[in-house]
Amino acid sequence: MKEKDKKLNINLGKKIKEYREYNNFTQEYLAKELDIATNHYGRIERGENSCTISNFIKLCKLLKTTPNYLLNDIFLDIHEDFYEYFNLLTIEDKKIIKEITVLLLSKYKE
Repeated sequence: MKEKDKKLNINLGKKIKEYREYNNFTQEYLAKELDIATNHYGRIERGENSCTISNFIKLCKLLKTTPNYLLNDIFLDIHEDFYEYFNLLTIEDKKIIKEITVLLLSKYKE
């Protein structure tokens, strides 16, 4: 695996783990829901393995998030500093940022 691909898998795995823990799910539970072995799921979180697109979408639904939230720093290079800082925030803080953004955008709809 190329170094760049390895780094992408590690970053994605960390985000998946963060959302799993936020939802109080175990690796065993998500592995069962995805119909994969628990040790395979653990390797996904550690960035050692990747998952299929269909399992990635199922995982997003189970974690109550979207692929965009899990992949945003991987595909977006515009405003790189913002995303770098944004990704350091907790899920709760990200939700606050989202609420503030929605509030700010609402003034343009009037």
